[in-house]
Amino acid sequence: MFKSITRTWNVFKGCKHDCVYCCARSLAETRLKNSPRYRDGFEPHFIEEELQSSFRPNEFIFVAFMGDIAFATREEYLRILARIRQFPETWFLIQSKNPRQLYDWWADWGIGVPNNVYLGTTIETNRDYATLRNKAPAPIDRFRYLAGYPHSLKFLSIEPIMDFDVDELLHWVKLMQPSIVEVGADNYHNHLPEPSWRKVQELLREAREICPRVVEKDGLERLKEANS
Repeated sequence: MFKSITRTWNVFKGCKHDCVYCCARSLAETRLKNSPRYRDGFEPHFIEEELQSSFRPNEFIFVAFMGDIAFATREEYLRILARIRQFPETWFLIQSKNPRQLYDWWADWGIGVPNNVYLGTTIETNRDYATLRNKAPAPIDRFRYLAGYPHSLKFLSIEPIMDFDVDELLHWVKLMQPSIVEVGADNYHNHLPEPSWRKVQELLREAREICPRVVEKDGLERLKEANS
C-alpha cells in the first residue's frame, strides 16, 4: 500500500492485466483463496456490501486496492462515485493502469470525479520492456491519458521502478503535474531491470522541484545498497 494512504476500501476487486509483479493477485490466489470474496481468484467483481462503508474526515482512502476499477461497469463506477460524494471531507485515491477508461467515461458520458478524489496511475518506467508486455496499456499510454484528464489532483506511482531515461520520465512527470508521487522498488524478487541508485537520486531530486509531495517507499534503499 502507498505510504500516503491511511485505509483501503475494496468495493471492487480483481483485474485482468496480469502484471508479473502484482502482489494483490498473488494474495488473492494464495493466502486469501479460501475467503468467499476471492473464491474466483482475481476475477473482477463489484462488492455490493462495501457500499455501506463509512469514512472519517481527512482519511485518505485507496479505492479498490485489491483490483483495478477500470474493469468495473459504468453503472458500478457511478455508484462508487456517488458514495464518495457523501464524504466530501475524506480524501480518496482512484488508481488504474488503464486511465483511458476513466478518461473515456469523462469524455463520453461526462462522468467526472469529485474534488476530493486523486486520480492516479502506475508508471514503472518510460521504456517498453518485455516484462511490461502483459495486458495492461503501455506506460506511455497511461501517461498520456492521465496527463490529458482535466482534474487538479493526480497521483503517480513509480513502482516497482525499472531502469528509465531520466529526462524523458521527468518530462512525463512535468506534463502530468501530480500532487503526490510515490517511488518504490521491486520488493518481491521479480528480477526486474532496475536502475542505478544515481539515477533514482536524480529522479527524486528533480521530481521534488515539480511535485509538492514525493515519497520514498520502504525497500527503495535496497537499490542504494546494491550500488554501494
